[in-house]
Amino acid sequence: MRFQHITAPSGSRATEVLPANNGQPDRFSLIEVIRKASTLLGLKAPVIGTLDALLSCLPPKRSHNFVFASNATLAFKRNGISDRTIRRHITQLANAGLLMRSDSPNGKRFTKSDLSTGSILRFGFDLSPLFKSYDQICAMAEDCTRQASHISFLRTKIRCAIARTRELDEANSDTETALRALRRKLSAEELCNILDGFASDEENQATDTDADMSTKVEMSATDGQNVRHHQNSKKELIDSDGAERVASAQSQGKEVTIRNLMEACNEAASYLQHPVESMADVIGHARTLAPMMGIDSAAYHAAEDRHGTIGTAVTVWSLLQLQGKIRKTGAYFRAITTGKRSQTFNPWALVKSLMKQNALQRC
Repeated sequence: MRFQHITAPSGSRATEVLPANNGQPDRFSLIEVIRKASTLLGLKAPVIGTLDALLSCLPPKRSHNFVFASNATLAFKRNGISDRTIRRHITQLANAGLLMRSDSPNGKRFTKSDLSTGSILRFGFDLSPLFKSYDQICAMAEDCTRQASHISFLRTKIRCAIARTRELDEANSDTETALRALRRKLSAEELCNILDGFASDEENQATDTDADMSTKVEMSATDGQNVRHHQNSKKELIDSDGAERVASAQSQGKEVTIRNLMEACNEAASYLQHPVESMADVIGHARTLAPMMGIDSAAYHAAEDRHGTIGTAVTVWSLLQLQGKIRKTGAYFRAITTGKRSQTFNPWALVKSLMKQNALQRC
């Protein structure tokens, strides 16, 4: 017995080859945009998985978008989920407008054609609505992506605000409330309300910090005169060798030399343009560093009124040494010099801690 391979003549062959996807989006593109638009579509991951199983039952070359697979086949493709779960997922997909059900009288899924008239009856799951609404789903996916990006941005801003608030006031109870709220899925409006609360707290604190600054600044009638007066109540002690020393802000009886200050705060010393010979040089260098560190003139003058010119200067030197451990130097400076922490802040204790660290590093 011989087998012959019969081919149609070249003239009778179809001139156009049908594309594998019939000009429609492929299964993976559909699932990707549906997952991105799942929030607006109201579909969860298991339901999208069932839709993926339905799409996998469509042949590449087809003239329809009907799925005739049984529930047992779909359950097998879904790793053995129950028949009841399959029916529930189909109902949710139909309610979302992604498919239509065409049930036969006996509940089976099949196709029936009439050769005389060319009519065709199909019973199963019609996925045509899904392909027709592809462009609309893509637009929904873009909206969901932008919304998710905005929410992620707001959550990051809130975490930054929480960290900044804790730097200024560790006992603030609003930070704990905000952290507990971030554990939930919040809308953009709810996140904005939380962020507005932190913004108002910062404004109130800034107002309290600089409330009396306007009464302390008096300028003369001419541009060439400045009648601001800074009174330093801290004593500057000079030893018998002529080296200047600075007493503790809280009269602890311990002294810090300029050499100690330069060794403990070598970061500030590295920016010096000329050698430091007196405390006036220390103060002048601190006033040069302050704007570079984010400390404005109003905050610096307020610190001088409370801690003196020398105490404020050594604070600036010390904070520059600790810049790697401080997130917002300007805000931290205001908090320790004129804010809630200023009552217990001692500039010389900060310098002495740096001196101890320097001594340990040399050992």
